[in-house]
This record gives sequence, C-alpha cells and structure tokens, in this order.
Amino acid sequence: MKTILSSRLVVKSTLVFLLLFASQTVFAQLIDNFSDGNFTQNPTWVGATEKFTVNSSLQLQLNDTQAGTAWLSTPYSAPTGTMEWRFWIRLNFSPSATNFAEVYLSGNNPNLSEPLNGYFLRFGENLANDPVELFKKQGTVTTSLCRGTPGLVANAFAISVKVTRSASGVWKIYADQTNMGLYQLEATAIDNAFSPGGHFGFLCQYTVSNIKNYFFDNVYVGSEIVDNTPPVIEKVLALSPNNLVVTFNEVVDQIIAVNSNNYSVNNNVGVAASAAIGTTPVQVVLQFVNSFQSGAENTLTVRNIRDLSGNLMPETQVKFLYYKPKLHDVVINEIMADPTPTIGLPAYEFFELHNTTAFPVDLSGWVFQHSGSKRTIPSVELAPKGYLILCNSLALDELKRFGPIAVIEGLSSTALTNSGATLSIYDKDGLLIHSVIYSDEWYESSAKKEGGWTLEMIDPANPCGESTNWKASVDLSGGTPGKQNSVYARNPDNQSPDIDRILIIDSRTVTVYFTEKMNPGLLGNLQAYRVDYNIGAPASAIINDPLHDAVTLSFSSTFQDNIIYSLSVTGQISDCAGNLISANSSKRFAVPKTAGTNDLVINELLFNPPAGCEDYVELYNRSNKVIDLRSLRLSSYDSALQILSSVKEITSTGYLMFPGEYLVLTTRPDQVKANYRTSNPRGFLKMTSFPSYNNASGVVVLSDLNETVIDRLVYTEKMHFALLTTYKGVALERIHPDRPSSDPTNWHSASSQVGYGTPAYRNSQFVAAEAKEGDFSVSPDIFSPDNDGYNDVLNIVYSLPAPGYMANIVIYDAQGRLIRRLVLNQLLGASGTFSWDGISDRNEKASVGYYVILIETYDLTGKLRQYKKTAVLGGRL
Repeated sequence: MKTILSSRLVVKSTLVFLLLFASQTVFAQLIDNFSDGNFTQNPTWVGATEKFTVNSSLQLQLNDTQAGTAWLSTPYSAPTGTMEWRFWIRLNFSPSATNFAEVYLSGNNPNLSEPLNGYFLRFGENLANDPVELFKKQGTVTTSLCRGTPGLVANAFAISVKVTRSASGVWKIYADQTNMGLYQLEATAIDNAFSPGGHFGFLCQYTVSNIKNYFFDNVYVGSEIVDNTPPVIEKVLALSPNNLVVTFNEVVDQIIAVNSNNYSVNNNVGVAASAAIGTTPVQVVLQFVNSFQSGAENTLTVRNIRDLSGNLMPETQVKFLYYKPKLHDVVINEIMADPTPTIGLPAYEFFELHNTTAFPVDLSGWVFQHSGSKRTIPSVELAPKGYLILCNSLALDELKRFGPIAVIEGLSSTALTNSGATLSIYDKDGLLIHSVIYSDEWYESSAKKEGGWTLEMIDPANPCGESTNWKASVDLSGGTPGKQNSVYARNPDNQSPDIDRILIIDSRTVTVYFTEKMNPGLLGNLQAYRVDYNIGAPASAIINDPLHDAVTLSFSSTFQDNIIYSLSVTGQISDCAGNLISANSSKRFAVPKTAGTNDLVINELLFNPPAGCEDYVELYNRSNKVIDLRSLRLSSYDSALQILSSVKEITSTGYLMFPGEYLVLTTRPDQVKANYRTSNPRGFLKMTSFPSYNNASGVVVLSDLNETVIDRLVYTEKMHFALLTTYKGVALERIHPDRPSSDPTNWHSASSQVGYGTPAYRNSQFVAAEAKEGDFSVSPDIFSPDNDGYNDVLNIVYSLPAPGYMANIVIYDAQGRLIRRLVLNQLLGASGTFSWDGISDRNEKASVGYYVILIETYDLTGKLRQYKKTAVLGGRL
C-alpha cells in the first residue's frame, strides 16, 4: 500500500500537466483527480451519490452500508481523431461474478445500470484468470471485443489503465501495474458500432463484505496525449561511497538508460562502471569504481537519455552529497507510547526520528527494532535537521498533516508498551545509530503518565541522557510530531562515567556494567582493563549492544574462590558524550557464595512512604560471603495460606553484595534519594516490580529460588516510636544486625535528625552493645528517647553460660511503680539484647529520672537468678 500511495502522487502530479494541456485544446475534456475533495462539481458526477465519498487520500471510494449496485457518471464531448481514456482503479478483494467493477468509456445514457449503447471495461468474472476485458453494449446485450492478460486482476489489485481509439475504430487497452507510467499493451480490437462520447462512469456490483473496497482516481478523457517533453532528473541519491540512484520524472528508454557511459562524476570519480534499472522503472542505479568523499559536494553529468516517446533530455548536471551516517546522527526524538485518552493529537502510537546533521540521510534498508522485533523503515530521505514520523498504516491519514511521515509495515497498532521498552534504529549495514529504553517514570507527572502525552528528548546533542534528557511534552496538543520538541533546551552531559558493578559470568568471564552508556569505539579496548592477583588484561571483549552500557571481558586465567578481585580501568574510555572515565576507577568482584539463613538480613523498612516516594527494603550483608542477588527473591507472606506471596525477582542480571555492605531495594531509587539523605547513592538497586507491603502491618521475606527463608520480618506500625505524631514517611530501623529480626525490641523508628530514614548506610538507631559472660548489663547509663538518633534506647545485654534460660524483665521507676513489662517468660539464647524505648505499658513516655530494671531468669530445673540494674532516662531541659 505504501508503494501505491507514493507512486500515485506521481500520477496526480502528471494530471496537473494534463490540466494545463486541456486548457490549450478546443475540445472539451474530462479531467478529475478528486483533489478538490468532492465529486459534485468541476466536473459534476450523477447517480448513486449517497453511496460514494472522496476519502482522506483524495480518491473516489464506494461507501455503502449494504450489498447492491452503485454507479456514478459524468458527461463529456468526444474530440475528433484518436481519443484516449485514463484512470486508476483499485479493488481491495479478489473480483468475482458478484463483486466486480465496470468502467464505462462511453454511453448514451447517464444511468449506467439501464440499457444503453456504448463501451465499457469489466474488472472481474467468475474465474481465477480474470483479465481486463473490453465490452460493447447494445441496449441490454453485451459483446466481448477483446481480453487482456489472464489473471491480471484475479486478486486484489491497484493499476493504472489507458485506452486509445483511433478514428478508424482501432481500440488498444494498456495496463500499468507499477503506477509509474510504464504501460503495457494488453489487448486490441476493431469496432465502429458507436461513436465515443456521451457519458463516462463507474459501476460497482458488490456483496456486503466489499461495500467500501472500490477505489477510483486520476480520470482523463480527451484527445490522445502526445508526449513532446524530454525527461527530467528529479533526484540523485548516494546509497554508498560507490553507488548512486538517479530518479527521473518518467520512464526512460531502458536500453539507453543502462549504458554506463552516459553517466560520470567529477572529483576524480569518473565514468560509471555499471548502470541498471532500479526498483522502479523511473530509477537507474549506478556503480562507480572510485569512491565519493563523505560530506563533499559532487556533480553527476547525465547525457543521451530519452523517454519512451523518443524525447531527448539535454545534457544535465546535478549536484549531490554523499554522507555516511554515524552513531547518533539520527536519533529517536519523540515517543507516543500511550495515545489515549487523547489531549489533542490523534489516538495513534508513533515515534519520531530527527536528523541531527546538515546532510540528507537516506533511510533505505534501515531497520527499526522494538524489543526484539525488527521492521524495515521505508526508503525515504530524511532532510538535514529534519524530522520523520513513523507509525503503522492505520495512523497514516491522521498523522500525515503534522509533517513528513512513513509507515512501518507490520507494526501493530499497540506495538509500543507504555514503559520499559527498548527502541533501536540500525542503518542498512546493521550498524546501530541510536537506541533508547524509555520509561513512564520519565513523564514526572502522574496525570501525563495516564496517556495522551508524548515523551520528548530535551537535547538531541545528548542522545544517551536517558532519564535526564527526556520529559513529557508541554505542548497543549500533547506532543510535537514533525517539528522541534516543546521541551527543547541545551542539556549537555558533563559528568564522567564510572563502573557501576561487575558480575561473574563463569570462572574466566565477567561483565562490567557502567553508570551510563559508553562510547562503543573505545569500550572494547582490551588494554583499558586490568585485574589484580596477576590476572592482567582480558583476552577478548564483547560490547553490550544496543545499550553500550556494559562490556563482557574474558580472561586467560581462572578466578579463584575466596579472593576478592579488583578490576581497574587503565586506558582512556569515555561515555557517548566524550567524558573520560576517572583514571583511578575500579570495582571489586569475586566468585559468589550461596546465601544461608541470616547471611543477609532485612536492616531497614519503609512501608508507609511519604507522597512522591515508594516503599523500600534495605539489606545488610552480615556474613563474610560475597553473595549474588540474582538467585534471591523478595516477597510478602500470606498468613492464611501460609505461603509466600507477591514473590518478586530482585535482579535478572545479578548484583554482588560484599560483607558489611548495605543495599536498598526499591522500584524508584530516584524518589527515595529525593526524599531521604544518603551518604551512599550507589547503594541502590532498582527492581522492576515490588511486593505490596501494608501500611499497618505485614511480613517481609527474603528467600532463595527454593523459597528457603534467608530472613523474615513481621512488622507492625506499633513497632514505631509511640510518641511520633505520624508514621508516614518514617522508616523502621534494625538496632543491631546480629539480633533477631523477630525481636520487636530490635526495631525502632529512624531518627528525626537524619530525616526519618538512612537508606544505604548504617542505621541512626544502631547500637553496638557488649556483655560480660554470665551477667546482664545495661547501656548507656543515661538514655534519652527523643528519636534524635543519639542514645534513643536502653539496651539490656546478656551473655549466659548456656542457652535454655527463661527470662522476665520488668522496669520500675524510683518510687517503685511498675512502668513496663518488657519481657515475660521469653526463652533466651546464650547471648542477646533487649531494648527499651522509654515507653510505658500505658503507651506514654516515661518521665525523666532513675529507673530500676529487675531481671529474673530460671531454667527447667527451677534454678532462679535475679539481677537488678539501674539507668537514667534523661531529657532536654
């Protein structure tokens, strides 16, 4: 369909010439290309006018609501001498005895469904070898005069037809399947029964399945058109350093056109080595031995070319440029992934390409890739600094008014997912030109995220900026297809890249991930990398295409267990903006170990986030292992069914956690960093989806692939500091990673002094307490439960000669009044800690003063021991 539309533009241009030709003849002629958007005037068509329309492509189209017969006709006066008829017809189905079209060349009755005397062409019969066939009609009797090529119109078709009749009655029928003016003789006949003239028209016979599948256009009736005009070169396009495509405005004599001596190029390129007809009969493809200089202006000289009528084109010189597009010369500049509800633009998906160079770029053979699916981009030229809208065929009519447009065949109407898809464009040689992974987070607006707004690139000179260089359109229509983006501004990348993480692939291979897209021309430099422990430089490198944010390095030596290696960047590699990586950039990696119970612990939890923020879970590696999170899952827990629920993959690519490291898991690291201070901005891992954690209570589970629990936290908002006015936006922190997650006294609200959260670094409520063997101790001597992060809790630490003791811990004030039953009949381990946050059994803050902590332990033999400790609850004066 795209080829047909493009070629028909050429035919419509030809009709402009015919209009001028008609104005110079004494005979009345019939010309109509429906470019005025109607068939009711200039000329006036009569008949079943309510059953036809002029569509958005300016074609006459059947537009009925039920099966039947419909016709239109218009009068004309026949000239003397040889007469000619031309028209374009498309039937979007396989014709048959019940679905066919008749084109009346002449008739003495305007009602084509009634008896008349005249001639018509029929398109369709009850056979699979349907030709174009000429009939004579006398009243109600029809007689076949001649038949064209069998099967020419047996299936859905779109062709241009030409018919001539000499004064002596010789009929000739021509058909042009290319719609480019290359007519082939189909049939001839001799008949003088009736003189031409009267009425020209279309008659459609159809069933309900084809009530909108008949199309007509480019009507000409008049004297035979005699071509006295020589051909003209419309365009010269360099496909490669040695190939040109020359496009003429009409079909030329092919024997002369393929003579390579008729073409030469200056700048020492010389005469063409070969010439051949291109993909259409108006194109000639030239091959040269010497190459064109990229970016330089060249001149093509063409001589001796004639058209099919023998008109000689004078020697012609045409200037052209050859330019080989490089990475990011053409960028994906605007994306409409979610067009509904509409704001002002048509409700169709599209994306826009932008040529950032001063040279035209031929997109012939280029490929658009969408999450693995590859589609060919139409053969169009993208103008210097120009824009091109790409869409599917359904969107063409609605979007073409916004600027240059091309249809990607096979692209579905819902191809672009609303978020998380990778879009890439490759040149004809398969080289990546640009790639982007867009996200609905880039809208930065919950309203615009719901649909109707495009994502626009801010600065095309920063094509790798990703989230920092894209935002929602601010144009009132919802986007700016075909023109400069509404958010356009200078937004350069001046930040140096760094190594983000390193993953072990096998015993000799690692993948190095960077913090941003890198220059692929430098990324594969083997001498740019070194690994310690005598591993040295890699033996090979594979760049991550199309993202260019990682490189996989293979080494000759084997990585050993229990060694933490360091990879350093020793050479000059840069991001795609040219910023060099720091000379001392390095990152650790190691052969990972399997995580066991409590090797990783849940160290901090935000389950009731503030507005504009998401939940997060912080992990802490309390083991001496390097652990790969690829094999772990984060989930919640269904207490009724007693199974893990909402189980989520932490990372598909992997992430190494080293001993003593903190890591925050969340779907929106940017939001967490915007709402909470952190001294470790690299300690965040973005998950694609997250378990649902209730604001009041819930369960957080870290498990392996077999659902073996690594750590489990049963939380409730009552574990927060009771005197807080709100728990919204307050993270729950673990006091010490070695104490059990199940101990409610091991959790406390994050300090107000740190902004109620410490993502990716040590908790504000962390307390390192020690106890002497066989004794209980309390610390600090003075504590102040005001949630400022300094001595907010009193820790009661114990170390017993053996496990198996039961304990009660009760707290009294200086007057002997019972304040808090902290622990009742709880089984103790050999050592551990309990914490008191200064809150009484009545959920009130205890007063400033001295407190007595009475501790009672007993075992199964009935052996009882008691301890009495004192502490001071302080406060600000």
